[in-house]
Amino acid sequence: RRSPPCLSLDVEGGESNVLPDLWPPACSPAPQRIIAPWPGWGNLGGHRWGSLGGHRGFTLSSPASLADIHVTVRAHRLSDGAWIAEPSWWSTIGHLPCDAQWPHRGSEHHTYRSEAIEAALNKVLRRMEAQLGASARVAPWSAHLAALRTWARQAIHEVRRNDEELPLRGHTVIDLCSGGLGGFGLGLSSLGAQITLACEIDPEARTMYEQNARPGRMHDDLCTLDGTKLSCDILTLGLLCQAFSKAGLHRGFADPVLANVYAHSLRLLRQVDAKAVIIECAPELLTQDGGADAQQLREELMRAGFRVQHRTLDASGFEVPQCRKRSFIVATRNELSCDNLIGYLFPEEKPCTTCVADILQPAVPSSLAAGDFLLDKAEPSTRSARRERIGFIRSAKTRKLMKSQGYRLMSTKGLAATLTASGGGRGAGTGVYYIDGGARKLEPREAARLQGLPEWATVHPTRSHAIKHAGNAVAVPLARALGRQLASCLASGS
Repeated sequence: RRSPPCLSLDVEGGESNVLPDLWPPACSPAPQRIIAPWPGWGNLGGHRWGSLGGHRGFTLSSPASLADIHVTVRAHRLSDGAWIAEPSWWSTIGHLPCDAQWPHRGSEHHTYRSEAIEAALNKVLRRMEAQLGASARVAPWSAHLAALRTWARQAIHEVRRNDEELPLRGHTVIDLCSGGLGGFGLGLSSLGAQITLACEIDPEARTMYEQNARPGRMHDDLCTLDGTKLSCDILTLGLLCQAFSKAGLHRGFADPVLANVYAHSLRLLRQVDAKAVIIECAPELLTQDGGADAQQLREELMRAGFRVQHRTLDASGFEVPQCRKRSFIVATRNELSCDNLIGYLFPEEKPCTTCVADILQPAVPSSLAAGDFLLDKAEPSTRSARRERIGFIRSAKTRKLMKSQGYRLMSTKGLAATLTASGGGRGAGTGVYYIDGGARKLEPREAARLQGLPEWATVHPTRSHAIKHAGNAVAVPLARALGRQLASCLASGS
């Protein structure tokens, strides 16, 4: 018989083999060896790590406690730095009997095993939601999906903990002003870093961060944190942007409300013994008061023994369909072996290939009546790598068409407007989008997707808190890219 199209595959022992379109075939032998699960794995279901038909593979299965939904993820290593994984599941209830496939030649390649498994788990949750439609948000399926997310969250943390190839494995992070969505925490922990301490004053945000990022411990008020006894490899700080952003009063470090928080932020940058620091803020930080505030921040870090660099990056260049420009200051200890000429090499933005339509949940009803908005442009015929305004929204009080930021009607074929924690207008927080002939704001899960939050992560059940957390966050893929670039510096200086 003719052989199917194949993909080269590394095999244990140095031999070569091939991966067909549908692999492994039915005649493939069972795993040749089984390794005992790692400690604590018993509550997560099961896994097998062995040589599947001569190929190095890993199988993750849901536990018996998820009696109505059975999920299996199969991951296979093609070569060093190349993993593929695909999910399969079946259900004993409702109208989702089965959806399954083996890893195949068209599977997306990932650098690390845990990265491939996480992508497969995200795929399970997105596909189930799409197939269920509106049923995904009501009982009994809403409870089933919540239980599945809980298991997936536990499983991915265990898989990461045992993935020895992750570049930040063994490194520690202290996350200041961590927020509820936890962009820095989730991005860096996905590379193997351990969050030893996170600081967040909002109790609702702390609850979400603890569930998703699992820090060693949490502290509430940054102003009461003693940094003299703290050490870590990476110190992250989400510098409060209210005094710098376009929507703020532009008072910078002299803002009477936030001055105390800024003073203690600078104190902790001096006190904490860190090998590298990453600071995120609104781009206006660099120009506030003629650049005086940014210069003060740089000098504080330089006096503490750091080489300081900064760049403004847009989240849309890192896998998320949102226009979100933020300034990032990266400081590395003088003794770290970064490039003498370039220093820390910032990650490069790539053209955005996604749009708002890719993050939408199915069958969400419109929240604005037909007479509440007016289209003044045709929708784009193709996807766009920029924001696409196609109309305006009427004021709820005066019924007049408004043209300010909170009243713009956007197309889902373009990028999203910048998420905000607060703001005015009928599109406050997320913006309003034209969807299936109607108009509505984004749902909390959709806003979280615009920040790259994985599907297994929890969002706050109250809309106002969830949107605030998303609006305050660093995009997870951007935080991951910043951490990946730090890995080589930390390895050389450890």
